[in-house]
Amino acid sequence: MTKDQLEEYFDRLFPIARSITGEGYRKSLEILKEVIPFKYIDIESGSKVFDWTVPEEWNISDGYIIDLEGKKILDYKDNNLHVLNYSAPIEGLIEFQELKNHIFTIPELPTAIPYVTSYYKKNWGFCMSHLQYEKLREGKYKVLINSTFKKGFVRIGECLLPGESKKEILLSSYLCHPSMANNELSGPLTMLYLYTHLKQLKYRRFSYRFVINPETIGSLSYLSQKLGHLKESLLGGIVLNCLGGPNSRLSYKTTKYANSVLDKYFLRKSLENKIKIRPFTPMGGSDERQYNSPKINLPVGQLGRTIYEEHPEYHNSLDNKEFMDFSQLELSCKEILSYINEIEKLDIYQNSNGYGESFLSKHNLYPTMNSNTTRTENSGDALKDGKKQQKAVMYLLSYSDGLNSTTDIANLINENVEYINGVARILEEKKLIKKI
Repeated sequence: MTKDQLEEYFDRLFPIARSITGEGYRKSLEILKEVIPFKYIDIESGSKVFDWTVPEEWNISDGYIIDLEGKKILDYKDNNLHVLNYSAPIEGLIEFQELKNHIFTIPELPTAIPYVTSYYKKNWGFCMSHLQYEKLREGKYKVLINSTFKKGFVRIGECLLPGESKKEILLSSYLCHPSMANNELSGPLTMLYLYTHLKQLKYRRFSYRFVINPETIGSLSYLSQKLGHLKESLLGGIVLNCLGGPNSRLSYKTTKYANSVLDKYFLRKSLENKIKIRPFTPMGGSDERQYNSPKINLPVGQLGRTIYEEHPEYHNSLDNKEFMDFSQLELSCKEILSYINEIEKLDIYQNSNGYGESFLSKHNLYPTMNSNTTRTENSGDALKDGKKQQKAVMYLLSYSDGLNSTTDIANLINENVEYINGVARILEEKKLIKKI
């Protein structure tokens, strides 16, 4: 997929009025489905998903404010950020003193239209630039928000690209913000790019699960259906969003405990000055919060470039096509694909010998006699190497738990990774570990 193709999809998606449910979201998902053959999971309104309840479906067709001279001073059809997302319907003549309590602006960004939502409590409101707001005068205004609520569903798109291993890497993003570029469309567009290129590989080591959903309620709904499978099969995951913008380097937000294979891979990349590391925090962020939430605790981090809440264009109309920069987005796509290609080559093993330490002497991997010499010199009855192999064997067996690659284990004991891989092959031949 080329930069021009990404831009074509952007131009189709950007104008669509999206929310966490409704026609705009479904239309957007159908466009993505032209590239990724998603299967849909629908969770009905009123369903309990952990501590949350799926809200009613919301749709909107119109919204405006007209002054007493008949001038339309705000029109939802000009910019779908102008109406509070999930706004209740309203129609009538309203005094300015009441109306101003339902108008949202960003005084410090006077030209920006804010993005404001009220998904779980019915409110009504309009969003406008502060410059617009300052021109309003006392008097009555004709207001209309033509929105509807009905029993509907939250929809999740899911697609699996199988690999040789049943161990999976999750690539997730959201699709619910209207008329925003970096914070909304950079993630799904990157997903299209990665799917296209990973699908073309003749050999895939791992399986790749692509998931698209409305933020928070969508990921929680998905986890309510698939948590057991993900606990069993997930090697690691990445939430993709905020991948455009001016920042020079990608940054990776670790999982809660920063101990997954992907965490350690990206931590090594940070030591090479290739990527920035952000520690996990449940304050702010995106769906990585849900994947790392209490009792979920899945190994899912987040990759971004110009990330949420760290730039003034966040959640307002200044997050547009010019701000996102397609050269930056394409760079993110290529870098992430190169990282995935490197992760594909990691050697990751699982101890296959059940509980406790293995009885190594029967495999000629430990001396059968305990003496002053063997305790300090021997890795086996006939192998006098200063216990180098024995150390590698013991660490490989102890740390081959699906959380460490052989590179991680080599770094742990300050040993050459090629040597550790050679010892790992010996253990694999003896069926003491198996590659995942």
